[in-house]
Amino acid sequence: MTTDFRQRFVFDELDVRGCIVRLEETCQTIQSTHHYPENLARLLNEFSLAAVLLRDSIKIEGGLTIQLRTQGSISLVMADCMADRRVRAIAEYANDELPSSESIFLNSLGEGAMLAITISPEDGERYQSIVPIENATLSECLADYFQRSEQLPSLFSFHSGGTGERKNAVGIALHALPYEKVTDPEQTKHHFQRLNVLLNTLSAEEATQLNAPEILTRLFHEESCRLFDAHAVEFGCVCSAEKSLDAVQALGKEDVDELIAERRSQGEEMLTIDCHFCFQRYEYEFSKVKKLFD
Repeated sequence: MTTDFRQRFVFDELDVRGCIVRLEETCQTIQSTHHYPENLARLLNEFSLAAVLLRDSIKIEGGLTIQLRTQGSISLVMADCMADRRVRAIAEYANDELPSSESIFLNSLGEGAMLAITISPEDGERYQSIVPIENATLSECLADYFQRSEQLPSLFSFHSGGTGERKNAVGIALHALPYEKVTDPEQTKHHFQRLNVLLNTLSAEEATQLNAPEILTRLFHEESCRLFDAHAVEFGCVCSAEKSLDAVQALGKEDVDELIAERRSQGEEMLTIDCHFCFQRYEYEFSKVKKLFD
């Protein structure tokens, strides 16, 4: 089995479904391009896991982005999961102002912090939802968001671990389903609370070292739980030469002319654009760039 995958599961006797995601090569690729500080790397891993889990929970074809913006030391944390389960992520920060604590608490990032989920359907307009930041962790913020917006409880658990080059991250989501197998609302609520307690007993070491069947057995050994086939997840970017030119054109003729003049004064003959996600470099002759505004 690939090291990076998404795998759904369901409880036979409870109205609950779940999904487990493991990212190893994807996280390593994301970290290797930027070499983030350890606490920010863990947070970015969580956003990458969340993007895959949230993408799995929607019923439309398209991509999903989860992003955090603040006015403080961490200006951006963003992860994308495309319809074909390609994932990319990036963070922008001021290294000298980054919190030195082991964990970064979302509800301590200042009043200007905003957490948003954007869904981009293959057909139709994209739409965005704002996630309240009233809790310290991403898992708690997402659980709170689903409780408010969907009226069906959801739980999230994120873990990063491993050593050296074998670091990986694991995320688990549980979603309550409409009453069918258990029709008593109070009993259903009790079952979900019990699953929450069990989910919180999983350690980072267990999550990152055990495989999916072992994790579910470790957590829910008293439940009848069916694990479905795994689907591969991988790092991937959607940048292209065409999209890069579109971004240049969006700057406007005046700004582009100034940029070209600056590059020429530095002895350069091409306009260079680097993708911040995958570091792919695109180079364009000045004459080609100028034709964008003809």
